[in-house]
Amino acid sequence: MAKQTIPGVQAGGGIMPKLIGAAITFAVLVLIVKHPAESAVWAKGAFELFLALVSGFAQFFQGLMA
Repeated sequence: MAKQTIPGVQAGGGIMPKLIGAAITFAVLVLIVKHPAESAVWAKGAFELFLALVSGFAQFFQGLMA
């Protein structure tokens, strides 16, 4: 039977990408624990930016359809 892979996800890989990912995850967790209020403000800002991008795309496509 053929081996199936998920597109965009590499199986395996070297140790360096795993260490970088672990370091970033650890840094984010430390930031959340040490500065929860600032982290909440940043998360809210990121969510609002995401909503603005979605709204912008929707307006763009509505303009194309008109």
